[in-house]
Amino acid sequence: MAQTPGLRERLKTRVPSWRHFAARARADRRNIAYDLLPLLDYRGRQRVGRLIRHFTPRTTDLSPSPLAQSLCAELREDGLTAIQPPIDAQVLSDLTAYFRDLPCHDPYRPHLGRFRWDEVPSEDINIGYYTPEEVIRAPHALALANHPDVLAAAELYLGARPILDNIGAVWSFPGRATAKGVQRFHRDYDCVGNVKLFYYLTDIDAQSGPHVFVRGSHRSPILETGKAQTDADIEAAFGADKVVTLTAPAGSWFLEDVYGFHKGLLPVSRPRLLLAFQYNLYATPHSPKAPVMDNPGGFDAYINQVFLR
Repeated sequence: MAQTPGLRERLKTRVPSWRHFAARARADRRNIAYDLLPLLDYRGRQRVGRLIRHFTPRTTDLSPSPLAQSLCAELREDGLTAIQPPIDAQVLSDLTAYFRDLPCHDPYRPHLGRFRWDEVPSEDINIGYYTPEEVIRAPHALALANHPDVLAAAELYLGARPILDNIGAVWSFPGRATAKGVQRFHRDYDCVGNVKLFYYLTDIDAQSGPHVFVRGSHRSPILETGKAQTDADIEAAFGADKVVTLTAPAGSWFLEDVYGFHKGLLPVSRPRLLLAFQYNLYATPHSPKAPVMDNPGGFDAYINQVFLR
């Protein structure tokens, strides 16, 4: 089993040199917290998180529904909520049509350009990505990201008002030989406190790339290496009974603390389309430096500050 690395090794996860760190800090001040985050172990994240919450606003009249309270309780216990019923069929249809018509890309192979989800130019591409700007402009995206019960659950869990950040939509393609990137067990080191909302936009069974999560790993310091882990190491550390595979019909959704170990399985029979919205205590460099669209009205300015003017 992999051992927890020392302070110097954790620093090098994102800071190979101080010159590199300074250059990234000048390019985007959000990189400072992001690049230094791997220095914090589980307890360090908890301590810094408490400090940040002290200076972060809260909703004074927050009145969470029974569903929001239940979602928060599940997050605290398992790091994962139960799968929730599918969204409205017309909303789902509008979303899938939008992403089926919009070319995606592989940021790790920019020379291949943009491509349709059903015309992937290389077998080396496991995942097709959309930009945050494209995702936030998708039909119904803002409404889904601002689901009142989700926002209330996120605030209850984080202990402060969340900021919508690090959003994405991806196709995972079937028939690939090797899992890559987020298709291997990993923790997300984005913020000291975060909750992620996942929407399945295609039917997900065992053959179509279901999401997998390790219950309870969100509150464990085990395997804090900052690196992907094998299935064998995960099962040895947490037990096979803690590994949960999430299958559900299109439109279903769930919440997760992505500091817990998770991955998306390689699809076997058909591609998977996934939509995700993350709620953080502060903004990260995964999102645009400046808002990309006007607030159409009715959306909280603080929560949506990264994307809406």
